[in-house]
Amino acid sequence: MDSDDARAALRPDVPGTAAFGKFMRVLQAVADAPEAATVARLAQGLKLPRPTVHRIAAALVAEGLVTDEDGVLRLGPRLVSLAFRSFDGSLLRQAAREPLARLRDDLDETVHLAVPDFGEMVYIDKLESHRTVRMASRIGTRVPLHTSAVGKAWLATLPETELASLLARLPLPARTPHSLTDPDALRRAIAETRERGHSLDLQENELDICCYGMALRGAGGRVLGCISVSLPRYRFEAVAAETVLRAMRACTDGVARVAGAG
Repeated sequence: MDSDDARAALRPDVPGTAAFGKFMRVLQAVADAPEAATVARLAQGLKLPRPTVHRIAAALVAEGLVTDEDGVLRLGPRLVSLAFRSFDGSLLRQAAREPLARLRDDLDETVHLAVPDFGEMVYIDKLESHRTVRMASRIGTRVPLHTSAVGKAWLATLPETELASLLARLPLPARTPHSLTDPDALRRAIAETRERGHSLDLQENELDICCYGMALRGAGGRVLGCISVSLPRYRFEAVAAETVLRAMRACTDGVARVAGAG
């Protein structure tokens, strides 16, 4: 099951939205395309009739949400503008901006800010390491709950009944040979995350990349999102875990203060 199918499995069933759902599937496929997105490739990947995809693509182009350059579809300026307005207006992103920058500067490693969305985590901010070896992620990247540090950190915050319901429906495809695809193994990782207060991604989402994750909380202990610190495996093995975790705790405390939790 691919990420589009995974989102569909966890999305609430709202009557009368089938046509809009197809528009969103095409738009998401354009955003996620690893190579040039064409109508033919989108139709094949989405298993939709080519005329349907062509009609939807034409409507998206007309609205400025997608551009068509000699048959290659890309996200359009209107969509990008809307996205960046949303990011800039995000209270969480504003609250986390300075603490996240201090975290990046303290460790000189790439840091992410993520929120959950239909069975995945979405990066809403990223601050790059100044080092040569870095991650290839970007704002807007979606990562699975079960393979990412931010995903497991968020899962560990869920009440047991909500967690059990979600895990019963959550696909667990392998991203790397290290991915946790067994429900019992994932449950153990979530329990360990709760016990120690941070999650780990040990090359589970991307080979040779390891990550630490922590949840962010606001007033009343409400979970706002999650942060992660991503390191190449050789730096992950060389740096003391407590060095990273101390800096991450300072970041979560800083966000909590700004968000009115302390």
